[in-house]
Amino acid sequence: MTPRRLLVTGATGNVGREVLRALGGGGHDVTVGLRDPARWHGAEPAVALDLATGRGPDAAFDAIFLMRPPALADPAPFRRFLSTHARDTRIVFLSVAGAETKSYLPHAKIEAVIREAGFAHCFVRPGYFMENLTTTLADELARTGRVVLPAGKLGFDWISARDVGAMAAWAMTAGTVPEALRVTTGHAMDFAAALDAVNGAAGTGFRYAPKSVAGFVAHARRQGQPWSYIAVMLLLHTLPRLRPEAPRPGDVERILGRAPETLSDWAARNADALRALMADAAPT
Repeated sequence: MTPRRLLVTGATGNVGREVLRALGGGGHDVTVGLRDPARWHGAEPAVALDLATGRGPDAAFDAIFLMRPPALADPAPFRRFLSTHARDTRIVFLSVAGAETKSYLPHAKIEAVIREAGFAHCFVRPGYFMENLTTTLADELARTGRVVLPAGKLGFDWISARDVGAMAAWAMTAGTVPEALRVTTGHAMDFAAALDAVNGAAGTGFRYAPKSVAGFVAHARRQGQPWSYIAVMLLLHTLPRLRPEAPRPGDVERILGRAPETLSDWAARNADALRALMADAAPT
């Protein structure tokens, strides 16, 4: 395989780290893009890149792994960032499952910017990240041992950042890639079943506490959560209840030659971190 010049954004996050891990040893020229390169302590060289302003390196790359910062919904900065790159640069964008049909999602708007600009591209569309339990939902788990969400019995297709990172790395380096890759398992679990699986594998005692929309908003505000956080939680966990979609198998097994990681396997691999959250939780 011919070595490729690659740029990885979000390298300090769950998926970015897994992209770098999957690229490791491949002989490629990998650079990471960060707002503050001085804070990078990895083996790869780092350059200044801030997607909130559209600022990035002038160097040419064969492929760029592009992530949307959680607080950034406006596609305009992405347009500015991409404008300095040749159209044959392959943009591997971390999107979300359903972006192809849900135009209201910020990811769908960024997909449109990339497509309309004429870039070679591959949209990586994962299901629901298992790592949400150790990041976005971790504060509540550490306080109370509960997941408090307005998701009802809605099922989610749980996928690990490790599988997403491996798929993105493949999309950056393969000779020919499809326009999109679906990174899902084809199986849905609601939060009650998901936490049962986690508890069984990690030895924790987490519980699901479903809320109505009004109940969740009141709870989140009491916890000091900003309205932007509440809006994202409703977007992810309530809107899909209005038009639930049947789970569909993804491309993981075809591309990676193995089945996606299960939630139980992920929980066993992250048992120490999960048990640490449980240890901090106050009795409720």
